[in-house]
Amino acid sequence: MTNLHFNYKDVFRAGRLGFSPKKIWVTFLGFLIAFIGYGILSFLAYIAAGVQIGEVWEAFRLVPVFQWEMPWYSYVLWIIGVLWWVCVALLAGVAVSKITYEQLKGDEFYEVKDAIKFALKTGKSAIIAPFVLICCIALLVLGGIALGLVTWIPYFGQLFFILFAIPAFVVSLAIIYLLIVTIVCFIIGPAIVGTTGNDTFDTLFESFSVVNDQPWRLITYEVLLKVVQILGVAILGFFAAKAIFVAHDIIGIIVPAAKIDNIFLNAAYYVKITLPPFCPEAYYNLFIDYIEWIGMPNLLFPPEYVAAYNGWAGAISSFILGIIYYLIVLAVFSFGGAIFWSGNTLIFTVLVKKKDDKNLLEIKEESFDDLKEEKTEEVKEAKVEKKKPGKMRKKKTTEED
Repeated sequence: MTNLHFNYKDVFRAGRLGFSPKKIWVTFLGFLIAFIGYGILSFLAYIAAGVQIGEVWEAFRLVPVFQWEMPWYSYVLWIIGVLWWVCVALLAGVAVSKITYEQLKGDEFYEVKDAIKFALKTGKSAIIAPFVLICCIALLVLGGIALGLVTWIPYFGQLFFILFAIPAFVVSLAIIYLLIVTIVCFIIGPAIVGTTGNDTFDTLFESFSVVNDQPWRLITYEVLLKVVQILGVAILGFFAAKAIFVAHDIIGIIVPAAKIDNIFLNAAYYVKITLPPFCPEAYYNLFIDYIEWIGMPNLLFPPEYVAAYNGWAGAISSFILGIIYYLIVLAVFSFGGAIFWSGNTLIFTVLVKKKDDKNLLEIKEESFDDLKEEKTEEVKEAKVEKKKPGKMRKKKTTEED
């Protein structure tokens, strides 16, 4: 079992815990499935709005971001895509949190398949819990809209509104409070489920408990975790970019420069990262400076496609290399996800110790197989007891008395 400090120092372990092939692989699979579903639905949203596929491709490549004005049904498709991404990412977070939790307890060989099985069985709690809060917020908002409609009634409406002004203010505060808890539930929910296996109600309870009992520690720890996450992704992204340059130079020793440069240039044409429109300009400029520093400005501004070297063979090679570029970028982001969920597992473990004086790492957890075997044995014993003749059962009861 890992000996934690149970304070802010433990957050800095997130980088080391996240730098794990198992956790990066689980996060990579989750992000890949999430982005495939999101990409397909986003393309369908643009197509439903009458936008040509070529225009979408030119603007976003494989992962469209919703930026243009669209009809309502396109927004519905896009929202479904976002929900798909969020749900799959949360399940991946539960699996990573489970691996981290077992590692902290001393099991370094906890298998990926067991983590995925656990996430599929219990991960729905991490998905349902924040959406329950969103539904509660929606009901309160609808109540406010209904109160606003009352004001349309002449004379009585204004007086009725004034009478309910203070309750409406209290409800507005409740909406803000629920929004905060919802964000916390999205952030720390997978860690709650991964460490405790809680159901939806218990996941909600722990989310409220963390917000109410340890708000400042939660904020401080999450800020530290974000710093660790950004540094980790930045460092891995730097070395990933340099690795591509090294591979280009090594291959260029025996491959003609015109051929290798053509393949790499056309591969860069297929790759483009588009930041969402709500991204602050300061972050956008910082990201541009970073990718220029690592020598990969093509990620934001891909070059034009040129005639392929050796015709169709060169075109196919460039396309496959472009897909590999995407996988490399996704792997770098997966490292960030692994740090995030590993760090939140640490944060939740520390906060539970602070607020409940309970060490989650000392709790012995029965596996699903053990529970299943125990239940099976109980059923067998019940069947055997039922098959016994009535006199034998009566005699046994008398002897026990």
